[in-house]
Amino acid sequence: MPIYEWQCGTGHLFEVLMSSSASGPPRCPDCGAKSQRVFSTVAIHGSAPILTASERAADRAVDVTNLKLPTAMRLCAMDDYSATRLAAHKLGRGNEFDDKMAARKERQAARGEAPKKALARKSKHSHQH
Repeated sequence: MPIYEWQCGTGHLFEVLMSSSASGPPRCPDCGAKSQRVFSTVAIHGSAPILTASERAADRAVDVTNLKLPTAMRLCAMDDYSATRLAAHKLGRGNEFDDKMAARKERQAARGEAPKKALARKSKHSHQH
């Protein structure tokens, strides 16, 4: 069922999820006045792209621990580890990333190495207003 936008005579805008065969316009939820449907934007969503076997194989060949998330996609002050982890999860390979990083920590601990700490990125902006 689509979501329709409505406006009452007093100017309130509201949305209603309803079938196109519904009986009459809804009343305004704020004031109870009669309403008219208004034109609104339309969104058409496509499905996820279907990858070929060679594309899937190429994706699997990429080391999930070396994925890069573009700077513009990073959340404020997100470090490289967190950005790589987010990129892996966005590709549906988050569990693989977590498993590989846990195995890497175990190997470092077995060799007696201290775990490497990620360098924190300095944010170029502030959330102070």
